[in-house]
Amino acid sequence: MDIGEWIISELGSHDKKIEFDELLRELDQDGDPAEVRETVRQLIAQGRVLRSKKGKLFLPGRFGLYTGRLDVKRSGFAFLPDPDGDIFISADNKGGAMNGDLVVVRQLTAAETDRKREGEVVGILEEKQTQMVGTLVGRYVRPDDERLDEVHVSKKGVTGAKDGQKVVVDIKRRAKGGESAEGKIVEVLGRAGVAKVELKSLIRQYELPEEFPEEVLAEAEHVASRKISAQGREDWRDRTVFTIDGADAKDLDDAVSIRRLENGWELGVHIADVAQYVTEGSKLDKEALKRGTSVYLADTVIPMLPQALSNGACSLSAGTDKLTLSCIMTLDAHGQVIDSRQVQSIIRSKQRMTYSDVNAMFNGDSTLREKYADILEDLMEMRELAAALRRLREEKGSIDFDLEESAFQYDEKGRVVGVGPRDRGEAERLIEEFMLAANKTVAETYYWRKLPFVYRVHEQPDDEKMQVFLAFYANFGKVKGKMESIHPKALQGILSDVKGTPHENIINQILLRSLKKAEYSPECKGHFGLSFPYYCHFTSPIRRYPDLAVHRIVKSDLAGKMTKKAVEAMEARVSDISRQSSIRERVSMEAERAADDMKKAEFMYGKEGQEYGGVVSGVSRNVFFVELDNTVEGVVPLSSLQDDYYVYNEKMFCMVGERTRRRISLGDELRVRLVSVSVYPPRIEFEPVR
Repeated sequence: MDIGEWIISELGSHDKKIEFDELLRELDQDGDPAEVRETVRQLIAQGRVLRSKKGKLFLPGRFGLYTGRLDVKRSGFAFLPDPDGDIFISADNKGGAMNGDLVVVRQLTAAETDRKREGEVVGILEEKQTQMVGTLVGRYVRPDDERLDEVHVSKKGVTGAKDGQKVVVDIKRRAKGGESAEGKIVEVLGRAGVAKVELKSLIRQYELPEEFPEEVLAEAEHVASRKISAQGREDWRDRTVFTIDGADAKDLDDAVSIRRLENGWELGVHIADVAQYVTEGSKLDKEALKRGTSVYLADTVIPMLPQALSNGACSLSAGTDKLTLSCIMTLDAHGQVIDSRQVQSIIRSKQRMTYSDVNAMFNGDSTLREKYADILEDLMEMRELAAALRRLREEKGSIDFDLEESAFQYDEKGRVVGVGPRDRGEAERLIEEFMLAANKTVAETYYWRKLPFVYRVHEQPDDEKMQVFLAFYANFGKVKGKMESIHPKALQGILSDVKGTPHENIINQILLRSLKKAEYSPECKGHFGLSFPYYCHFTSPIRRYPDLAVHRIVKSDLAGKMTKKAVEAMEARVSDISRQSSIRERVSMEAERAADDMKKAEFMYGKEGQEYGGVVSGVSRNVFFVELDNTVEGVVPLSSLQDDYYVYNEKMFCMVGERTRRRISLGDELRVRLVSVSVYPPRIEFEPVR
């Protein structure tokens, strides 16, 4: 147990606040007081330990005080996420805190509120929002993120910006006690409403690092120019290895191979050996950890690594020798992995295949089958193995969320001319199965190796949220049996029952919202959704930092470098890597969702008055949401419903007319007319067609 976990454990064993000296006395004589003091300081900064006004230490959740990241809603109120139930915080009780701040919250007593859990912010441990992006209107900057407060700027603080321009403002003082937040404009981005300016605003809003520092680019060019060697590596260059990716993909980080055995298959998943180029502690490494992941903003990519590596030296382009880290699995006829090994390797991809071509070949396209005759037999073996892997997952209860992702089509000027669900054909599912198998196999191997590791975890859902979901689902189908302990197999059964129905996508979405979010962790807690006891991310080190960290551990182990000292150093690193990677993943997902919303609004602009068929995708007190067949979602204000007065039923995810008793529920099919479109910020408004 490292010193931080020891401190947490020790504080948790007391039912009182304790002095630092008392904590030291519990430590072994060999302990270093300076190290304990520094670790306590770090734990306080992270909100994992609290210090009272008298300097005594205790854990959050004790004595009515809680810590966490504040989740502010557009209406101004907020929640503090907590495993025992989120704590509501009114707009007046935010204490100057803003969305994303790390805060200390005091839970209000029963005498102070009639809510089950309500609190007030009594301290801000870390101000996440030090800058804000918005539009200058008079002397105020109106935020792009509606969860933030307007910021007043003095005449001196305007610094040449004009009304209607997008700006970045430094927040000098938080809104508190009825007074506005104060700030100073530090950057003018351009005229609001211009597509390039709005994209730049989005990048600034989410603090995405647009450009690489010069020294990082120089280091990338240098390591990318090195000659590679097969020495010390398994040579797969004469074997049939190839990639299957989207037609536009340039960062090809996985290749596959297959060999039929007497009673099964040998499957090779060969992953770009990024760790060979990006060494721990280098400028490249520090920048990659800071970014955490590549971010895909509609038609723009902000990569984790410079192009010299992501699209060059590391990308597994066909006909070129490439360094890889391979997971070689032996599987039986049912798709069960019965043996595996991880090896440093070198490959030469035979073909750069696309999903569309492989899908066409699976559908019998004779021209493509003739063109790729050299790999056709292997593809058919892969098809059979992927089907076996999928059956095995389904038998064990792995949940397959078939959510509709959006795909955009652009004209030669970069304007959106089409939006619709992204195809997820047999080829996409095939690669998905192989990557899942490799990720699961590597995680299981290193769990039993008992080495420090970065796992991908998805914990058991809260029973209360599951019961709410099941009550909602009862409107569409019968729950089979009494579900006191939720198993993923039961949830997959629900998804199978609604597959192909108009309600499929909505039920998928509501179930996903009812589950906990997957994250990275140094602890192996299993993956509930996949029904895997062991899981990690191993297959995308070009675009995800956790995969790169896993590669380093595997390579060090294969080289016999996991000494006691190396293990101790890695134990300290995996917690930080897991925490940073989880944070950056959440940021990238929010940014990508915001970019998609912007592009959908661009597509719908000018189509006012047109009618569409859709499904109710969300309900709240004053509005409900409708999603069209093309994945575009818009809002319907209750004021547009003239036939009755509707009351929101939170537990049943619906609204009910007081007079007619008409219900508008999640999953209901509805015909709507487009009323208005705001592109920046994106907002699409519908009205029901009577």
